[in-house]
Order: sequence, then structure tokens, then C-alpha cells
Amino acid sequence: MNPYHEQHIVRLRRRVMRCHYLNKAVYKYSRYELTIPNKYKDLVEAFMNKDLKVEAKQEDNTLIIRAKPAERFGENL
Repeated sequence: MNPYHEQHIVRLRRRVMRCHYLNKAVYKYSRYELTIPNKYKDLVEAFMNKDLKVEAKQEDNTLIIRAKPAERFGENL
């Protein structure tokens, strides 16, 4: 239940992925995820199943993530 009815609260998650090599060695890396609230589904639909160029920066106490379609060979995918 969301106690903040006017705002949509999300949480960044880190998943540790593991790849096993030759049944002995294990390679670990982190993958970060951000769930987008359903309220924004109409905005997100245009970017589904496309390669996106992602930039992130921090300003004061704010994380700004910008995603736009990646260009390949001068064309948008």
C-alpha cells in the first residue's frame, strides 16, 4: 500500500547475477532495476522493444535518468 497517494514511490533494486564457467569458476556482476509505475504506461509504450541510450546523473539529492532511442547508422531503431 502506498502511503503517498499523490506521489508514486519506487525503489532501485540491485540483483547479483551469477554465471558458472566449467562448473568451477563463478562470475558475478550487478544488474540494477527500476520499476516504472503503471501510471506512465502510455509514455513508456513508445520505447518498448527498442534499444535505448541511457544517461544518469546526480544533482543535489536527485537522481536523473534519461533514456532515448539509440541511433545506429544514422537511423533510429
